[in-house]
Amino acid sequence: MLSIFVETSCNRYERDECITCHVFEPLDPYNTEHLHLTPDQAKNMAEKISQVEVLSQLAQQEINLTGGEASMNPHIVDVFKIFKTVSPNVCLHTNLDINSQESKRWKRLVEIAELAGRIDITLYPSVWENRQKNLLSELIRIQNQLLINIIYENLPSLKDQLELLKNYFYEKGERFSHVATLFEGYEEKLIALMKEDPNCREEVFLNQIETQAFAPSDDFVLGINLLPGFEMGKNGDRAMSSMPFPEDPYLLQCPAVRGEIDIMTIRQDGFMTPCCDVGNLKCGPKFGNLLTDTPEVLQIKFEEARSLMAKGVQKNRQNLENGVGGHWVEELIPPYCI
Repeated sequence: MLSIFVETSCNRYERDECITCHVFEPLDPYNTEHLHLTPDQAKNMAEKISQVEVLSQLAQQEINLTGGEASMNPHIVDVFKIFKTVSPNVCLHTNLDINSQESKRWKRLVEIAELAGRIDITLYPSVWENRQKNLLSELIRIQNQLLINIIYENLPSLKDQLELLKNYFYEKGERFSHVATLFEGYEEKLIALMKEDPNCREEVFLNQIETQAFAPSDDFVLGINLLPGFEMGKNGDRAMSSMPFPEDPYLLQCPAVRGEIDIMTIRQDGFMTPCCDVGNLKCGPKFGNLLTDTPEVLQIKFEEARSLMAKGVQKNRQNLENGVGGHWVEELIPPYCI
């Protein structure tokens, strides 16, 4: 997919509620120069996407509008319409931390859903009862697909979130029974794992628990992503070990070094990186700027960056094999990208 950052600001970040935010260094002021992606910028991006084969192919799979908090962009409906001209599948990700259905942010989401855009969410237990729960009930009334990200800091927190969603969807009745059953199955596996090995390593967890799954039916399809929370390193970049599995470096498989791009992240300022991360890994190679580079220049930068990443990743693998993983190489590839 193409993951396009359409908004810098985030209501949760501004309240200092997400100290492990993967977008911005903790408590650092973000750059407001590109606060909102504008319709003119979106139109420029859309034209380039249609002219660059790899971007066009990714767009046909899906374009994900994210941020920051995408619903805070006052132009988001127009931006959505523009990207809809180059992709049949455009979705928007939101924290759904919205006060009421009278909110401008909520009305923007409803308008996008009515235009056949899918609205996806991240679960935040701290605002579930007061804000997310009621709006989610309305959201699943007006759309028949949903992706939920569940970010967990430890296994007990993951269990609590799975139970919360299981109970919620059971209460919603027969239409959502297949969804509740999915969450119940995850919860049972996790409870068994916590009894047998409460301080398990990540490999044991992954062998027991699928981190991505779908609950399909003719009437409603739900997908879930289980995402470990990450602390920040001393230099403000994202630490490369997760909070629930601190003993295990988080190895990132990078298909770009093989000449394959599964995800391209496009920031508000136009710079691109072939990764689901938003740039806080501080990866050095740049795949060009979608706002300022021509399609021809982008193709050249794609190959230059891919070649540089391949060299850096090979050095990372050698460092890991030699027991000296964790060191930055001159190609500026994050140490655990392999």
